[in-house]
Amino acid sequence: MLFNHALALTLLLSGSAAFNVAPKNNPILSDVNKNIAGVVAAGVISAAALLPGAAMAADSLVLGTPLEAKLAAFGEASYPVFNSVKDVSPLTDKFLELVNTKVKAPDATEVAKTAIDGLLAIPDSSINEYKGVLRQGVYSGFKQESCVTLGGSGAALQKFANSDAVKSVDSSKYEALKKKFAPANSVVPTGSNGDICLPPSAAASSKLWVAQAELTFSMPKYEANALITSIAKAGKQATRPSLAKLVPAAKAAFSENAEAVKMVAAGKDVEPSVIATAKAALK
Repeated sequence: MLFNHALALTLLLSGSAAFNVAPKNNPILSDVNKNIAGVVAAGVISAAALLPGAAMAADSLVLGTPLEAKLAAFGEASYPVFNSVKDVSPLTDKFLELVNTKVKAPDATEVAKTAIDGLLAIPDSSINEYKGVLRQGVYSGFKQESCVTLGGSGAALQKFANSDAVKSVDSSKYEALKKKFAPANSVVPTGSNGDICLPPSAAASSKLWVAQAELTFSMPKYEANALITSIAKAGKQATRPSLAKLVPAAKAAFSENAEAVKMVAAGKDVEPSVIATAKAALK
């Protein structure tokens, strides 16, 4: 499921903006123009899939750093919110409408292409390590009968896979991507309708967020820079008013209760660490 998350989010052009209830403070509006696409805001389905990576290095950019603690905190805070989501499909439709109406088709295609290229460049060893964390940490002890799904996620991911931008990329690359991530995806349980089963606890959710960041930061610099450049170009076409129109759909999906407010706060807390780590990784 991870590669579908990544494609979805890159097509959203760092669409975490929709979950910021104060669009005027949205980091996308300034940081995209600086070629920084590693922005995490509350409510992103898999924000780690947008983190630009460094070449494989002996020292982790995530584990044992302040970023790890903040991502873990966001995973814990977001756990009850994601568990309460009934259907993300309307929000997906709004995102795709934004891309189709506000972003030039060649630029949207370039985002999808560089996203696929970047994910294909992630070392297989990193994917195997991620699979191990999923099996032994995130979904350890998981029981299918207790699965709580992210409502509408199966249909939403299929919509992204069938979007014009993704379909315009060489189909052989997409098939190669599915094959590459199949080992990790096989560990992620799904409900009977294809919706993804969420981590079974807040602690497991924290492990997932950290693991996804660790995996995605293993994307080589060349591919990461290409992805960021394409997102920056396309992102400039998504104006503040057009992004603001996504807010009602995001609020409907993620609510505005106390738990959602706490998740927003955790997202804002982790955001500077994500940006700082991304900048350092790409130097």
